[in-house]
Amino acid sequence: MNTYRPTQSSNYWMVALKLLILILGLYFSALILGKIFAWVFAVAFFLIHFIVVIGVSFVVLHFFLKLLFKIDLFKLMLGERFTHR
Repeated sequence: MNTYRPTQSSNYWMVALKLLILILGLYFSALILGKIFAWVFAVAFFLIHFIVVIGVSFVVLHFFLKLLFKIDLFKLMLGERFTHR
């Protein structure tokens, strides 16, 4: 039963060292992941913005063509097969 038991003062230093390593690891991961996620969010925002602009412009164009010239853009683009289900 001769087990090693660290003294109380060295135990505090180990806890402090582990906390310091944890804080440094979190800091460096935040720096690296911040740059990566900035690019990911920028690309995702651009794609979502592009899809919304195309969708809204299609709906507005359909509305004005229907109002002014009685042309149904949805029927013209998709055909009759989608409307008679």
